[in-house]
Amino acid sequence: MNKKEMNNKGFSLVELIIVIAIMAVLVGVLAPQFIKYVERSRQAADLQNVQELKTAIEVYAADGSLGGNATITVKNKQATVDDTNGKAAIEAAGLTSPVTLKSDWGATGATYTFSTTNLNWGTPASLQNSKDPKYDMKSVFQ
Repeated sequence: MNKKEMNNKGFSLVELIIVIAIMAVLVGVLAPQFIKYVERSRQAADLQNVQELKTAIEVYAADGSLGGNATITVKNKQATVDDTNGKAAIEAAGLTSPVTLKSDWGATGATYTFSTTNLNWGTPASLQNSKDPKYDMKSVFQ
């Protein structure tokens, strides 16, 4: 009797194709969620960066060093301190202007002004993120 011995040490081509197909479906389902979470982290980082600029100006004003009003302009992918009073405040805190933001905040932008007479930011303008309008820069200045 002539018996052939079977060599079953590997995977068949069909088994490999099935595993690759399952992995492709998982990647297709999970990739959009991952991209959404990456964008949310960018927006949160932007809010925190602008919060640092705002806090630096407030601390400088509390010391009595701020000579006049200070403004922060958020436009496109930048947050800029426009005037010499604000620039002195952020330099004292070890920050620089402009700050490059990671997400797009719109071409029209918004300017936030800190008043030295009543020591507040006035009425903050609404500036929604262009990719996710749920994120609004106004929340930093309230």
